[in-house]
Amino acid sequence: MKVAFVMPGVGIFRRGSEAFVVELCAGLAARHGFDVMLYCRGPAPVPHRRIRALPRDTRWVNATYAATRFGRKVFDTLFLDPLSLEWYTAALSAFPALWRGGYDAVVMEGGLVGAWCCRLLRAVRGVPFVDVAHGQDPKWEGAFARQKPDRVVAFTVAGRRMILGQAPRARVAVVPLGVDLERFHPGVPPVPLDLPRPIVLCVGAVDSHKRMDLAVEATARAGASLVILGTGPEEAAVDRLAAVRLPGRYLRRTVPREEMPGWYTAADCLTLPSRTESFGLTYVEALACGRPAVAPDDEVRRAVIGEGGLCCDVTDPEAYAGALTAALSRTWGNLPRQSAERFPATATIDAWAALLQEIAA
Repeated sequence: MKVAFVMPGVGIFRRGSEAFVVELCAGLAARHGFDVMLYCRGPAPVPHRRIRALPRDTRWVNATYAATRFGRKVFDTLFLDPLSLEWYTAALSAFPALWRGGYDAVVMEGGLVGAWCCRLLRAVRGVPFVDVAHGQDPKWEGAFARQKPDRVVAFTVAGRRMILGQAPRARVAVVPLGVDLERFHPGVPPVPLDLPRPIVLCVGAVDSHKRMDLAVEATARAGASLVILGTGPEEAAVDRLAAVRLPGRYLRRTVPREEMPGWYTAADCLTLPSRTESFGLTYVEALACGRPAVAPDDEVRRAVIGEGGLCCDVTDPEAYAGALTAALSRTWGNLPRQSAERFPATATIDAWAALLQEIAA
């Protein structure tokens, strides 16, 4: 079976979404013999073709977008924000190769323009397409789902419910993300860290959505050290805050994905206070390495973390710090690992293979 994935951020950004797509492509080829081609902006460790796009961090695009609150509202209403413009231009760049490629199915991360390209491809060439709900915003995910993809893939039951609330006729399949339980496990040698114990780990983009500043404040109140693995537009502000609140107890850097297991085992606890998550793969990776997770209290996080961590109101500094203190002082035993074992990567790959074969048939 010949399948194309369009994910422009691969090779450029180190987010969970990009990592998931790369590992899914590799898994479909290795386990099921699929002929998979990934269309992306940067280099990738799987068969891929480089495409062009208007980068989401283009200075003049962001300046225009953020010039006034009214203008930003207009751009958002018209789905013309910087990220969408990157997706649109990437989809148009990939479209000629998708048209000629003879694919049995296309998995498109190209926004509304990508969906329109895929609808044309399906109407003329009979190629079905899949939309992946990487986000948890009803407006955006609902708009994509209303473009009538052959399947919309949500990662949780809550995500499926959200999409159907916006697009009742959408055909939504729930396929959780999965973790490689052989690569992420408690026995991985930890990365040496010259920080006072206990150590809290935070993994993700340093931006307003992930809210790393909340983790800095809560970790300081809990009397722990903090390691942030990530970069982003808020990094300077977060570093300044940490210099005041966590002197001698703070480290921020970026690391290759293959080194991540050792960073999880080097920490005593993971936290990520993001506003929303469609799944939160970093939680499951930490759990697989035997480390508890502390997260915002919502339906998605409660379902993903299970008995392997704690959920709390992360906007309340005292409640957040109390949850971190409780997680760091508790003996968790095998509970984190058992929570992660509900989401094996092999099950995710097999479910995707079955879904793609079904729509292609």
